[in-house]
Amino acid sequence: MTDQLPNFEVRSLAHSEGRRDAFAKFRQSMLGIGDIGRASAGAEASYLESGFPIGGFIDGELQGVVNGYQSSVTLPGGNWVSHLAVTHVGVSPTHARRGIARRLLTEQLRQARANGFVTAGLRASDARIYGRYGYGIASWSARQEVDLANGGRLKPGHRDDVRQVDALESFDLFKRIANSCPTPRAATLLRWDAWWEIQKFRTTQGSTPHHAVVIGSAGAERGYLRFHVQPSENWFTSTQRTVVVDDLVAHDDDARRGLMGHLLSQDILHKVILPSCPIDDPLQLLVDNPRAVQISDLRDESWIRPLDLEKFLNGRSFGRNARAVFRITDPILPENTGVWSLSGNGAVRSHETPALDLSLQTLTELVFGAQSATSLAAAGRIEANRHVIDMLDEAFTAPGWKPHAGISF
Repeated sequence: MTDQLPNFEVRSLAHSEGRRDAFAKFRQSMLGIGDIGRASAGAEASYLESGFPIGGFIDGELQGVVNGYQSSVTLPGGNWVSHLAVTHVGVSPTHARRGIARRLLTEQLRQARANGFVTAGLRASDARIYGRYGYGIASWSARQEVDLANGGRLKPGHRDDVRQVDALESFDLFKRIANSCPTPRAATLLRWDAWWEIQKFRTTQGSTPHHAVVIGSAGAERGYLRFHVQPSENWFTSTQRTVVVDDLVAHDDDARRGLMGHLLSQDILHKVILPSCPIDDPLQLLVDNPRAVQISDLRDESWIRPLDLEKFLNGRSFGRNARAVFRITDPILPENTGVWSLSGNGAVRSHETPALDLSLQTLTELVFGAQSATSLAAAGRIEANRHVIDMLDEAFTAPGWKPHAGISF
């Protein structure tokens, strides 16, 4: 609680030394994060220089940190809105549960709103924490394991428009392909420079080989796939030769089929693991034997928090016959609090009597199409009559693919 924080001060950390100290504090709190600076001081500096770290100090000593990077996120329909990618949230183990994280996360949201960000988003290490700050689950992911010995091949496998590239030297190409995707799913993130830097570091420092392929003619590539070999005591004699997909970007369905077909056609392999796939990924429909694709580990992926509710709501379109009036209460950003009227023409503030109250978490899930109003009502997250729930489903219908970002940070 705040009364347990005497002499507490919040500061933005603009200098390189403060950024390194903040990252070290985060690593200390998380226990399982390696020391990038010890392996490569240059990589750590490049990774940290574009962030917006905020430190919490007690008696002048750093005890907590939050950080964020400038990005954008897609809403259903393909519009991009500005997005603060929140990361490096940590508190000294000696000062846990004293309100430091709450103070820092609250200050971060207020600063982000003041600096023009429409949303903030993160990957949650603990799914019980961030709802209290207004974050909702905007996308889900699943793990897929493909057993190539059990009919997990995709035909045709080899294509003339797929070619191998150097996994380390081709990051400029990967970045160009990712940034030019014409029809990204909802929840897709614009990958920021620091994200690319950490991908380069992991590729360079990885203990096993990394590989990459692209699809499309030179200068007109339509996707790429990066993957690495899973460690094995003896790769050549192993009966479980496995690769793990690190990143997959495809501009269209044909590009995705081509990239996956190439990977699944490698005779040397027994298994392919895709750690983060959309929940509606069609891979099971593409391989010879659908049972060769085992789907597991369904988990929350994107946690997103609206900062500017007017821009957030009007960043996507609604059903032509949509009609909903609801109240939002935002204790951290009171600018968002009020009654909102939503129609096929967009969302505006209203003096009408609201049909229901919606939390920011629930609203996020509706806006991204991560959950339907019917499902949320069944879970007790929405309290309204059937007519209102049907109107919400009409308003927030999101045709096409389910939201998915496919990256961690």
